[in-house]
Amino acid sequence: MREAGRGLLAAAAALLAMAGVAAAGLALLGAGRFGGLGALTAAAVALAAGGSAEVGTTPAGGLPIAVRGGLDVLPLGVSLAGAVVLGSLLLRRRETGVLVRGAVAAVALPVGLAAIALFARGTLTMPAGVTAGGAGGCGRAIGPARLPLSGRFDAGFSVAVGPAVVGAVAGALVVVGVCWLVTRFPAVATGLRAARWPAAGLVVLSLTVAWAFGGGAAAGGVLLALPQLVCGAVLLGLGVPWTISSSGVFSCALHAAPVPTGGPLLGLSAVVLLGWGLALAAGRRRPGGPLRRAAAFTGWFAPATGAVLAVVTLLSRISVDVTVGAFGFSLPVFAARVTANPLLAVLAGLAGGAVAGFAGSLLADGISVSSRVWKR
Repeated sequence: MREAGRGLLAAAAALLAMAGVAAAGLALLGAGRFGGLGALTAAAVALAAGGSAEVGTTPAGGLPIAVRGGLDVLPLGVSLAGAVVLGSLLLRRRETGVLVRGAVAAVALPVGLAAIALFARGTLTMPAGVTAGGAGGCGRAIGPARLPLSGRFDAGFSVAVGPAVVGAVAGALVVVGVCWLVTRFPAVATGLRAARWPAAGLVVLSLTVAWAFGGGAAAGGVLLALPQLVCGAVLLGLGVPWTISSSGVFSCALHAAPVPTGGPLLGLSAVVLLGWGLALAAGRRRPGGPLRRAAAFTGWFAPATGAVLAVVTLLSRISVDVTVGAFGFSLPVFAARVTANPLLAVLAGLAGGAVAGFAGSLLADGISVSSRVWKR
């Protein structure tokens, strides 16, 4: 019973951490101007578990017209906060009983997410009379399009419960699996311990830079989507493009220019990957000479980098759909997608991870030797 209670506490703490990060990010973004912060926070937490949001409104006047929209996006900053808290508490104090605590958490977390998804319902107050065309292809083809509303209009929003529960189950099982690996394989535990401080430093540095150059709104965006931003920038630096596509009647309203790859982002990618490689290599005890240690370290660091970038790429896909329904007919008016090729992410991660892992291992050896010399 004690282990079951600890598993329940871990799930509750993970949900609180997700809610705290989501609320802070939305508050910094000023989301309270458009709806209740509590319901929006619940929606962000449910989306972070894999849920999908739906928005709908009916123009005034009694016309049988309905505008519906769908949003699929995963705020990985919220997801990561919950995963870190859940894993830390499942591993706290004793290694025995991890599976018991994990099993309870894997049940409690989806139940909690289901309740949160049910609470993620409310009203968004949106500005009306916004021009959809007026420039580019839309303006020339169909002229400026303006919503036939004045002032502001309300749209109801909700989050589907089923996908959020399924995502919560999958996420909890992944965290429990990682915790089990930590208890069985010391190398995994050593790697995770070595990654703690670089990860914390990256979070603090990113938030500081965002606040300094973009204010509170930029910091809020970073808080909600830091993993996407970091991995997206690394992939762009390594030459993997992100594709922005649109379709529908108002597809030309989105001027989707290709996101440039390489350039200054190549230096950022090198710094991030080399920093991770150096931190992980310095935190591990490795037998053999410098070249042998570097080769052995690269042998697992490169695949791990490729896998992480590919997984984040898959989880970072964004889709938006807007349809108008009238008299039993449905017309897709706008759809947008943001995607990247996960296979290219794997290949880029393998190449970048190999170079950064080998160099980071040699650099860690050099720092270790220098440290011993100075101690003498």
